[in-house]
Amino acid sequence: MIILVFSKPIIAQLQKNIVLSLKLNNIHLYRLSSALLWYSEGRGIKEIAALIGVCSKTVFNWIKSFMCKGFAWLNGLHYQGRGRKEKITQKQRELLYDLIVKGPEANGFSCGIWNSAMVNELIWRKFGVRYNLNYLPTLLKKIGLTYQKAKFVTDRKDEENHEASREKWINETFPAILAQAKKDNSVILFGDEVSFAMWGSLSRTWAPIGQQPTLKTKGIRKGLKMFGAIELQGGGFQYLQSLAYSLKPKSFRMLKEAGLPTELLEAIKHFKNRKYSTENSFMAALEEVVNVDLIVQYQPLLLKHSETSGKFNGESYIDFLKQLLNNYEGKIILIEDGAPYHGSKVVTAFKKANSGRLTVERLPAFSPDYNPIEKLWKNTKRDATHLKYFKTFECLYASVIDTFESYMNDARKIICVMKKLREDSGITA
Repeated sequence: MIILVFSKPIIAQLQKNIVLSLKLNNIHLYRLSSALLWYSEGRGIKEIAALIGVCSKTVFNWIKSFMCKGFAWLNGLHYQGRGRKEKITQKQRELLYDLIVKGPEANGFSCGIWNSAMVNELIWRKFGVRYNLNYLPTLLKKIGLTYQKAKFVTDRKDEENHEASREKWINETFPAILAQAKKDNSVILFGDEVSFAMWGSLSRTWAPIGQQPTLKTKGIRKGLKMFGAIELQGGGFQYLQSLAYSLKPKSFRMLKEAGLPTELLEAIKHFKNRKYSTENSFMAALEEVVNVDLIVQYQPLLLKHSETSGKFNGESYIDFLKQLLNNYEGKIILIEDGAPYHGSKVVTAFKKANSGRLTVERLPAFSPDYNPIEKLWKNTKRDATHLKYFKTFECLYASVIDTFESYMNDARKIICVMKKLREDSGITA
């Protein structure tokens, strides 16, 4: 049996290592130094292995390495914390942070999006070091970067003026709107438009590992376009579908099956595939060539089978403004964004003609975050279209309308998207 005897200086150094390992919270160094000290005290390898919680062979290898390499081997374990030494220094990390913030194009890449391979190439160019691609996200998080979705901002040169207009809205314009509404007992509405695609919408969800969730789609590029407005004070909700009217071949087949007289079918063939932006313009065109009484008699059928998805334009927006005026008594303050048709000639004329009851305020440019109805649209897509298959346009319509009706039946779903705004405005529940 071989007995290893340590001199007093070696024992003293091992004891210092134990103290150092406790200071550095280096458990591995503590176990190694303790094992060597216990062995020098005459304890057996099996006993030491049981005390430390490792196998006897591991303890034997430690003793063997110490006998061959001495403190040169043990001193290599004197490091702060665990893990291997970083490949780039702290200053290099700070420089890497600045380079990534500047964007890929500023660093000679043609792509506008950073990925791990590009970051690895950048590190190689600047510091002559390569990382495992799987480790790079961890490194980027350590230096204060996260993987985020970008957002649009204005490219205007007068950025300071843009920010000033946003600040003015918060500190002056909106408080003035609140004061005016209180004085005139006006209803404050936030209006906007939204489109829902028939092919549905994608979202993240839980699924088995390695099995990406799939969603069936018809691939039909048809959308449901809606105007909407929410009431700041009471949580009311109004919506109107943007419709157009066109007699397609399918329309004639459906009208025939529904029992439309042959003489009327023949008379309206002249309007095949023509599109009209409003109900009034469609009916007026039919009345020019068809007996008015006959048109009135079958108007519901004609409208039902000629309806199609419309566009956001001045005419359809006026229909929505009329609905708001009909559904609210007294004065209305409507807050809208800067969509071009909001300021078209026909819309401007309508607003002027109804200025006694309707006051319109324009949000600052590029400020959707100031319009709480944007959050409602996000919630609607989450509940009505995310990861849902729509076999027909009618299925999409039904899903969206069901969600809209839930808003009208429960004002809390509207109020929740305006919670902070209501609190800041002094509006109680």
